[in-house]
Amino acid sequence: MTTAHLIRPLRRRSAGAALVLVLWLVAALSLTVLAGAKGMRQQTQHAGLALERLRAEALLDGALQLAAQRLVAEKDQPSRYRREKLTLENREVWVEITPSTGLIDLNVASDALLQTFFQRVAGMPPGESTLIVSRIRDFIDPDDVASGVGGAEAPQYRAAGWPAKPRNSALEDPSEIKAVLGVTPELYEIIDPYLSRNGQPRLDIGAAPPALIDALSGQKGLGVQINRSPPEAPVGALLPETASDFFLAAAPGGGQEVRIRASVQWDGERWWLREAWVDPRERPDALAPWTLLSLEPTRRINLPDEEWNP
Repeated sequence: MTTAHLIRPLRRRSAGAALVLVLWLVAALSLTVLAGAKGMRQQTQHAGLALERLRAEALLDGALQLAAQRLVAEKDQPSRYRREKLTLENREVWVEITPSTGLIDLNVASDALLQTFFQRVAGMPPGESTLIVSRIRDFIDPDDVASGVGGAEAPQYRAAGWPAKPRNSALEDPSEIKAVLGVTPELYEIIDPYLSRNGQPRLDIGAAPPALIDALSGQKGLGVQINRSPPEAPVGALLPETASDFFLAAAPGGGQEVRIRASVQWDGERWWLREAWVDPRERPDALAPWTLLSLEPTRRINLPDEEWNP
């Protein structure tokens, strides 16, 4: 066999290897281009979403300001729950105004009220609701002795590897319940709309959201019926006996802290929510004729239409 006969197969094998290498390089470059394009699309989407959030936030802040001005003008009148629609910049903005007396204050609510709340709003079985109420009590009370069924103090938190421990004092903000042993982010997301700051042991029935009245009374539609009744109507008579201990029939005077929630649906299906707690009474160091107690970041929500269409 001559040298020429040996060289030809080597050349063919080298050419085949070179072709395979080229194909691999083309494939790698294609994947790189696709990954870069996907990254650019994601960055564009994130930038577009951030811009939409800023635009929605400006609109929602305007709605909050208008609602706060109205509260100041009506601060001498009895406070009532209400939900209404505003039109700002050709967009429909829903505003929900809830006095603190119409929501659940974990510091002062009775065990019976809290257990019913966790069962009917969060869907907990009776045993689990009893356990979580015991843990809330231990989180707040000043002692270090676990009480009730399933109560928990610092040793139980350490044993469970929980990242927090009982504060042994009243909650200053409802969001602090997230530190209670067993309160998951999913559970907090469900109960958060019904929690109050500086509330009272029994809820003012005229200030409570219809959905909360329905849940605590066990009667679907009762909350809307009460909400649409005139202020002077004896709505307490509509409550079943099992829920009468959860509510006050007479509305107190105005001027207490109020939660304002403004929401807007932007282009497409996205809803944006902005929430504030406001005291309609002015303080010497305040820049507005009311006191802004807290303001939550604007966030996306995904709730059923009936939540926003009274």
